[in-house]
Amino acid sequence: MYNMVDKIEREKKMKNRSASHRLIYLLVIAFLCSTFIYAGDASRVGTPSGVQVQVPVGARALGMGGADLSTVKSIEALYWNPAGLGNMEGQAAALFTTQNIIADINVSYFALGFNAGNVGVIGVSLKSFSFGDIPITTVDNMDGTGGTYSPTFATAGMTYSRHLTDRVSVGVTGKLIYESVPRASASSFAFDMGIQYNNLLHVDGLSLGAVIKNIGADMEYKGSALLEKAVDKDETYESYRYRPVSSDQIPSTLEMGLSYLMNIGAGNLLICGQFQNNNFEQDQIKAGAELGLMDLFYLRGGYSMIVKDADNPDYGESVYGLAVGAGLKYRLGNTNLALDYAFRPVEYFGNSNVFSIGLEF
Repeated sequence: MYNMVDKIEREKKMKNRSASHRLIYLLVIAFLCSTFIYAGDASRVGTPSGVQVQVPVGARALGMGGADLSTVKSIEALYWNPAGLGNMEGQAAALFTTQNIIADINVSYFALGFNAGNVGVIGVSLKSFSFGDIPITTVDNMDGTGGTYSPTFATAGMTYSRHLTDRVSVGVTGKLIYESVPRASASSFAFDMGIQYNNLLHVDGLSLGAVIKNIGADMEYKGSALLEKAVDKDETYESYRYRPVSSDQIPSTLEMGLSYLMNIGAGNLLICGQFQNNNFEQDQIKAGAELGLMDLFYLRGGYSMIVKDADNPDYGESVYGLAVGAGLKYRLGNTNLALDYAFRPVEYFGNSNVFSIGLEF
């Protein structure tokens, strides 16, 4: 009787493992094919809408140049690869991160995750931008009217992730992208889908990660700000007419990364690399590393570079390249506290500082 039960269990595990392998192979093939069909196009830089979704968050991953797709986990994985949320060890987790980017724009990000056991892990997130007060100018008052305004840019998301097997986890995020200026706004719904495979090819420490980001509807601004007065032919009175604006795609990406974690004495070293295929700019290659000491202190570094387009060699330039960072992880009772910092020199625009505070219960 017991032998029969064990045999059934083994068969179930083999079926699950076989299904996960097929899923990995299909995803790899689809990704490789898509990189040839949808190669990065630098000539389209500046033409998409909703570019706020391209602004990364999280000091740990940014300190590694954004190269960690395959091992990023828990609440920080919501932005980078939703499949990593399924590796959350506690019952709940929270993350807050803030950073300054170009033109004195500040970005704040807050996320929560809840472990529902066999059901999976659920996460919610909110990213918002602060532009400060911008002077209102008109054709008649080009130096300003004395008034100010501040645009509203925000992305709210909900993520679901779970393990398919002890090695494979998957995740999907649905997100609402919203932008507004006085008397006009635009919105779109998009989703991310990712997968992580640990101990790839039965090699301890070797992991694969892949994610498709920002697949969604086009964005188009609407509102009374787009109305203008006009006089029809053969008429003497003015009436309002709607000024048409373009409806533009949001910037999507296809990303795949590998990482290898090795033990070195009292610590460990994580080495990772990533290829990112962009539909509105040139592709990117990222590499990074993280040195962990006694599971307490962490030192990080990474680099991101663009892949030049042979047909458009003069197009495309990345203002971000080198990244460095550090982190501290400490356990307070039943709570894990993580403090992370990342520094990114920004060409032409000064430097970017990223701070993150993470809690896991």
